[in-house]
Amino acid sequence: MRRSITLTLALILALVCQQVGCAAPGLADDWTVDRVVMLMRHGVRSPDVQPPLPPEVEPAAWPEWDVPAGWLTAHGADAIRLVAAADARRFAAQGVLSDTGCPAPGAVALVADSLQRTIVTGDSYLSALAPTCPIVAEHAQQGIPDPLFSSYRDAGITAAAARQAVDDALGPAGIPGLAQQARPGLDVVDRILCGTAERGGTAEPRCGLTYVPTRIDIAPSGGKMPRATGALGYGATAAQVFMLEYADGKPMSEVGWGRATPDDLRTAGMLHAIEFSVVARPRPLAVANAGQIVARMVNALAGGPPLTVLVGHDTEIANVGGLLDVHWSVPGFAADDPAPGGALVFEVLRNRNDAKMIRSFYRAQTLDQIRTLSAEDPTWVRLTPPGCGDNPLCPLDTFTNLLSN
Repeated sequence: MRRSITLTLALILALVCQQVGCAAPGLADDWTVDRVVMLMRHGVRSPDVQPPLPPEVEPAAWPEWDVPAGWLTAHGADAIRLVAAADARRFAAQGVLSDTGCPAPGAVALVADSLQRTIVTGDSYLSALAPTCPIVAEHAQQGIPDPLFSSYRDAGITAAAARQAVDDALGPAGIPGLAQQARPGLDVVDRILCGTAERGGTAEPRCGLTYVPTRIDIAPSGGKMPRATGALGYGATAAQVFMLEYADGKPMSEVGWGRATPDDLRTAGMLHAIEFSVVARPRPLAVANAGQIVARMVNALAGGPPLTVLVGHDTEIANVGGLLDVHWSVPGFAADDPAPGGALVFEVLRNRNDAKMIRSFYRAQTLDQIRTLSAEDPTWVRLTPPGCGDNPLCPLDTFTNLLSN
């Protein structure tokens, strides 16, 4: 009986540690969290384009949003403040930030991309991380491209190198294999788009994506990231829009025209993750697009302030996830689909001998937490980059080489 109880308690502890990040087995008591570096996606936004899909794919009117295209919503800002408050509790418990008063000057650095949704995400995060404290986010003027977050065009990667990276990611199965992998998600998206209308077929206008071939387009100039078009591109866009409708707290009648369920959203979200597996996670593409972000992260890990937060986009989350070859799953989202407000979190652990190790997580609210504005703690998924071996902790030098080599 005693052995059974011991095993049960051990299992419970393991599950708790997976979520909240207990010290790894064998980690001495003198190890402390020295600093934290985060790469975070902006919060819930409206669709980038209205309508999100061309009329020949979906002729029905899409729900209205109360902010301009691509902007962070009020609900999205509220969700960011909630996750920031949860992060503040964690950082205070770790000693990264003070649990009383304001952080010391220079203790927090937050850099946001220059779009409204990233700027307001950063401001919302700081307002709850350290309320009333004079911490100012760093960002370029709104609407002016920031090279830190848009380095692909100047990275010098050729169209041929981009094509090779895509072909390597596709593997021998090529585009047909990619289309087969995406089929479950496309079937769900088609059902939401079409309702009772006939899908595909030969009559005009045809509904859904069944008849649209998938392609991966490579810019001849090499100045733009590869992108999925056709069925996968449209499907990934539709899946994101349906997810955003739900996450923003819209009534279910306005989530996929009342034809989508939470399970549908998770299944459809695989299209977004599959797209990124080909156009964002491959190393040459990830280095080209996120190279400057990675350099900023490496510097922050080596000697930055106690907390560094970079607020960017889902593409950069996928880029860095690809560089480290790490994967995550958060309730409500497909595996590897970056959640609004979700973040890759890297903790620098230091001991009395000044040895440094990295502990990695993916932190995100569940989809229902975002929708309901729940104040419960977010999910923390422990990440172990394969390049670090079997140890969930990674020596700082090894980790930075994985990112930047």
